[in-house]
Amino acid sequence: MNERLSLKGALTMGLFSALLAIVGCDRVATGELRAGQSTVADMKTQMGEPSDVHKEGDREIWVYTLGPQGVKTYFMTVDPTGKLEKIDQVLTEENFKRIVPGMTTTEVRRVLGKYGSEKRYAMSINEVTQVWKFNRDNADWNFEVLIDGNGRVKSTGFDDPSLQRGSSK
Repeated sequence: MNERLSLKGALTMGLFSALLAIVGCDRVATGELRAGQSTVADMKTQMGEPSDVHKEGDREIWVYTLGPQGVKTYFMTVDPTGKLEKIDQVLTEENFKRIVPGMTTTEVRRVLGKYGSEKRYAMSINEVTQVWKFNRDNADWNFEVLIDGNGRVKSTGFDDPSLQRGSSK
């Protein structure tokens, strides 16, 4: 009987987790913030202080990078009246495609927000690889941007971290 209850509980939790993944992950992170209704004060109450704020015309973009290596980064556009205009989760395949050789590190941050970590290799001491962790097919992946000695994108690529840990993938 206990095995049956354990199995039922596990199935219930699994279904609940799947439901959150489908409809609620972004809502859990951003709470009850609503475009056209929420104010800057609401944003600060729900999300805290942004990690960065920059201007785009008469709008402000508030950047919220979740976790030290979270898989979500939100750009929240604030209109001139101080209301939340839109919420975008920017760590997407579409945005990764926008990062091209020759871009500056500032231009990259305007598309993806701040990177989660960086790597340096002894063979190319003047270059640094900036890394954004994101979720692809329910697994954590890395989007990597190689920055040259002049602070410009040299190349980009993807890395499945599970392959480096001896995973059976």
